[in-house]
Amino acid sequence: MRSIQRSDVQGAVRLALCAALACGPSQQAAAGQSQVTTIGEVVVTAQKREQNIQDVGIAVTPLGEDALQDLNIRTATDIVRAVPSLKMNAYSSSQVVFNIRGVAQNSYGDEQEPPVAVYQDDSYSSSINLAGFPVFDLARVEALRGPQGTLFGRNATGGAIQFISNRPTREFEGYLSGTYGRFDQRIVEGAISGPFSENVQGRIAFISNQDDGYMESLVPGIKDRGANDHYALRGQIAFQPGETSNVNLIVRYLKADKERQAGLYSHEPACPNSNRQGEFTPATVDCPFWLSGVGATATGFRNDDIIPSRGGDPWATEETSPSYVDREIKAATLRIDTQIGNWDLVSITDAQDADKFYIEGGDASPDEGVVFYQGSDIKQYSQEFRLSSNFGDNFLTVGVYGMKVEGDYTGQFADPFYADYYGDPAFAYIPVIEAEQTTKSWAVFAQNEWKATDKLSLIAGLRYWHDQRNGAYYGEEPSNGIIIAFDHTQVVGINYNGPFDESVVPITLTPDDAHATFDDVTARLELDYRLNDDVLLFASYNRGSKSGGFSFSTGTPFADDPSFGVPFGTDAQFLNGIPFDPETLDAFEVGIKSTIGSKTTLNASAFYYDYTDYQAFVQLGVNQTIINLPATAKGLEVELNSHPTERLTLQLGMSVLSSNVEDIILPDTVTEVEHDMPQAPDFSGNALARYEFPLGGGTAFVQGDVQYTDKFCFTVLCAPVEKEDSYTVANARIGYGAENGQWQVAAFVDNLTEEEYRVYAFDSSLFAGVVAGVYGKPRTYGVTATWRFGAGYQ
Repeated sequence: MRSIQRSDVQGAVRLALCAALACGPSQQAAAGQSQVTTIGEVVVTAQKREQNIQDVGIAVTPLGEDALQDLNIRTATDIVRAVPSLKMNAYSSSQVVFNIRGVAQNSYGDEQEPPVAVYQDDSYSSSINLAGFPVFDLARVEALRGPQGTLFGRNATGGAIQFISNRPTREFEGYLSGTYGRFDQRIVEGAISGPFSENVQGRIAFISNQDDGYMESLVPGIKDRGANDHYALRGQIAFQPGETSNVNLIVRYLKADKERQAGLYSHEPACPNSNRQGEFTPATVDCPFWLSGVGATATGFRNDDIIPSRGGDPWATEETSPSYVDREIKAATLRIDTQIGNWDLVSITDAQDADKFYIEGGDASPDEGVVFYQGSDIKQYSQEFRLSSNFGDNFLTVGVYGMKVEGDYTGQFADPFYADYYGDPAFAYIPVIEAEQTTKSWAVFAQNEWKATDKLSLIAGLRYWHDQRNGAYYGEEPSNGIIIAFDHTQVVGINYNGPFDESVVPITLTPDDAHATFDDVTARLELDYRLNDDVLLFASYNRGSKSGGFSFSTGTPFADDPSFGVPFGTDAQFLNGIPFDPETLDAFEVGIKSTIGSKTTLNASAFYYDYTDYQAFVQLGVNQTIINLPATAKGLEVELNSHPTERLTLQLGMSVLSSNVEDIILPDTVTEVEHDMPQAPDFSGNALARYEFPLGGGTAFVQGDVQYTDKFCFTVLCAPVEKEDSYTVANARIGYGAENGQWQVAAFVDNLTEEEYRVYAFDSSLFAGVVAGVYGKPRTYGVTATWRFGAGYQ
C-alpha cells in the first residue's frame, strides 16, 4: 500500500488550478470573435429532486445527451471515459462490475449484488448480469460517488449510477441514427415521441448493434470473437389524470442470441509460484508445476505470436471451444407522481425477468482446455413509496422500500484436459453445480434538509434495512468423488466417497446458515455552507452498508492434494466459506463546488473510508470465495468544466487514491498479505477538448478526449499476472451538422494509438496454466449520421 504523498495532492491541485487559469474567462473577447458563453445550469437528481449540480454537496458527475453522443458512449461501461475514479471489471457484456474509488466486487457469480448500484429509470439492477446494457435515447447519466445509504432504493457502499431515459413529449419529435465502422460495425438507433391526446403521450426507442468481432480467430472455420449481436427496445406511456399527477409506464426488452461476447481471453501462459499465484511463464522455462512443455500452458499449447507478454497480438486467438452468451431481459417500471395535500408522493413499481446462458473456452487454445459456463434465471420485484414536502425551512423526505429477488443458477469450471494430461479419462475434472438464492428485503428511510440561514444548511438522514436470504448449493465432481450439498436441511461434504476430514479443518457450517438475516442502520449527516453565490463548501459523514449473502462457486473443490496446489482442508474451507457477512463503510468527505466567472466550474472533494468486514473476493487453493476483511481508503478528486469562448469546451477530471486491504489470505491458504483495493490506481485522469466553428451554412467541430490510468491490480490478491501497468487511451471525433442541430455527420476514432490494456484479468494458473486476460478493444473507427425531426425542426 502506498499512502498519498504531499506531492500527489500538491500536483493534483496545481494541475487543477493551472487548468482553471488556462481555461478561465478572458476579460474581453478578441475582435471578430463571438462573445464568450456561460456555463449553463446542470440539473441532477442526486437527492431525488431536481437541483443544480453546484447546489448539491455530493460528488456527482452528470453526462447529458450531447456528452453521451460526443463521447461515442454505446454501452453502460463506456462512461468510465468521463468519470473520475470510475473503473469497470468485465469479461463479457453480461458480467459487469463498476468500481468507484476502489469499491468493487470481483466475484463473477450472477448471484452477487454489486456495491455500486446501477439504476435504469429508478429500476435497480440486483445482479452483475443486469448491470451491462446498451445505451440509447438517454437524457443523461448521473454517477454518484460515495455511499448512498438513505434516499436510494437499495443500499450501496461504492456509489450509484443512474441512467435516465428521455421522457414522452407533448409535441411530435424523434431521431434516427446510424453508425458504420471497423469490423463491419452496424449500429442503428432511434426514437419517436409525441401525444396521443391532450393528457397521454408515448415514446418508443430502439437500438440494434451488430459487428463481426474484433478478436481475430486464427483457426479456419471459427468466427472472430468479441462480436456484438443484440437489440433493445424501450417503450413509454405517460398519462396525466390531473393537474398535479403523472403516471409513466416504461417497458424494456433486451435480446442477445449467441452473441460472441465470451471467451475473449488472450493466450498467456502462467505458472504458479510458491504462494500458488501466477507469474508469466518465460519463453525458455518449463513450468515446474505443470511440466507440460517449455513456455507452454498446462495443455502444452504455445504460440508466441499471440502471447502479449512476449510481444504477441492480444487481439488474436486459437480458441476453438464454443464461446457465446444468450441473454434476454424483460422489465417494466410504473412510476406515479402525485400530490396529497402538501406532500409530493412518488410510487415506483418494478419487475424484471432475466435469463442468461454464458459459455466459453477459457485458455485461448485449440486444445480441449478450460470449459466454463454460467446459467441464471433471475426474477426481481420491488416497490417504493416516497413522500416529500417543505415545512418552513425544512425539506423532508420519508419512504419505504421493498424488494424480492428469486434466482436459480447453474455453472461449471471444468478442466477436461486433465484426462489427456494423465492418460486417464477418469481423472477429467468436470464439476456441475446448481444453486438457488431468494432475497426478501425491506427498508424505511427519512432525510431532512434544514436551511438554518441563507448560507448554512444541515442535512440528516437515517435508513433501517432488513434482508432475509435463503440459499442452497449443490455440487458434484465424479472423478474426485466430490459431493457437496448445502441447504436448510443438510450440510454434506464427501471427498473420494468419504466424509471431509474434519481433523484438518472442522466443518462449522450448519443447515441453519442457509437462512440468513441481515439488518443495519445507515446514515447521512452533511453541513453545507454557501460562501457566496459562486462557492459551496460541504462536509459530510455517510454510513453505507451492503448486505451479506452466499458465494456459489462454479466449481466444486478439488480433492485435497498439496502437489496440485490444493492444501489439505480446502474442501472444508470451501463449505465454511459459502456464507459471508455484510460490509459497512464509514465515509468522511469534504468538498467545494465553485463557479469561476461565468464560464468555468471547478469542483473538488477529499474523502476517507473506513471499512468493517469489507467483502473481498479471494482464492483458497483452487476455490474462489468471499471473505470479510478490514480495509481503508483515502483520496482526492477534481473536476473542471469550462467554456472560455462560445466555441471552445474544456473538461478535466482527476483522482488521487490510496487504499489498503489487510489480512488477505493467498491461495496457498497460509500466507497473509495486505494490498490495495482492486482497480484502485494511485492516479487517474480524463480530459476533453472540443472546438466548434461555423462552416458554410452549418457548424463543424473537432474533439479529442483522453483517459489515463496509473498501474493497479485487478484483485486484492494481486498476483503478478493480475498487475496492470499504467496506460493512456485517446479518442478523436470530427463532425459537421446543421446549425439548428437537425442533422449531423461525425467521424470517430477510438483508442487512437491502439493502446494495449486489459479490462479484466483473473489468475487461472492453478486451473490451466494461463491468466484469463481480456484486452480493451483495439483501434476502432467509423462514421455516425443522425437526423432529428419534429418539433423545433420545421
